[in-house]
Amino acid sequence: MTIFANERDSENMSVGICEPDQDRQAEERRIPGDAGFKCKSGSLELNRLEGGDVLVVSKLHQGFDDECVDDLTRLLSAISSGRTARPKYLVFDFAHRREGEASGSAGFQNLVAANSELILEAPVITVAWVRSFMAGADFEFACHCAMLVAERGALFSFDGDPDRLFGLYASLARKIGLVKTQGLMEAGAVLGAEDMRNLMLAKDVVEQRRGLAAMGDYMRRCGRRYNAACSIFRAQRSVMNTIGFPAEGRTRV
Repeated sequence: MTIFANERDSENMSVGICEPDQDRQAEERRIPGDAGFKCKSGSLELNRLEGGDVLVVSKLHQGFDDECVDDLTRLLSAISSGRTARPKYLVFDFAHRREGEASGSAGFQNLVAANSELILEAPVITVAWVRSFMAGADFEFACHCAMLVAERGALFSFDGDPDRLFGLYASLARKIGLVKTQGLMEAGAVLGAEDMRNLMLAKDVVEQRRGLAAMGDYMRRCGRRYNAACSIFRAQRSVMNTIGFPAEGRTRV
C-alpha cells in the first residue's frame, strides 16, 4: 500500500475523542435526537445543534448495515418531504475509531442517491465530517455529500477490491478526473486531510478531538454564508445531472 499522507497527519491518528470542557459547551447547545424520528440502529446517534439549524448524525461503526441504511433512508425521506423539521445543515459525523473494511448492505446505492439529491429537494446542505480512517462505503457516501470537512489526522484510503469501489471511483472521477482517480486507486494510496484539501475533495481541515463543540462552532460560521452556499451546491448537483451523472433509482420510504 502506498501512503501519501502528510507526516503531521500520520502523527495524529488518534481521533474521535472529545475534550471534556468542549463537550460540556456543546452539551449546552444541543437538543438530543428528533422528537418525531427514532433510530433503530445502535450505530447512529442524532443531535440538533445551534437552535436546530444543524442536525448531526453521528455514525459510530464503520460501514452501512441493514438497520443503518434503513434509518438513514427514512431520515432523508422525512427531511425531504418536510415530515421532520428541516435543518439548514445535515452533518454526517463519521465517528468510528477503527481501520478496516467498510461495506454497504442492500439499499446502500439508493441511500447514496437520496443523499446526493437532497440539496435539490430541500434547502439542506449535507456535510461529511471525517474524524479518522475512511475507506469503502464510508468514503463513497462522504463523497456524495455537498461538502466534506476533515479533522487533522483523518486518513482516506483508495485501496480495495476494484469491483467494490466502483461507486467511489465514479464519484471521484467526476470531481478530479478519470486519470488522477485511476492513479490513486492503482497505487492503493492513503491520503491525509491536507492532501484531500489540495485535491479540492475536502473543503476544510480542522483541528481534531473536539467533537460536537467543533461542529457547532464551524457550522455557525458557515451559517453566515448559508444562502449563497445552498445556491452553489444546488447548481453543482443540477450540472452533474445535466451532464450525465444523475442519481439513480432510489426507494422512497
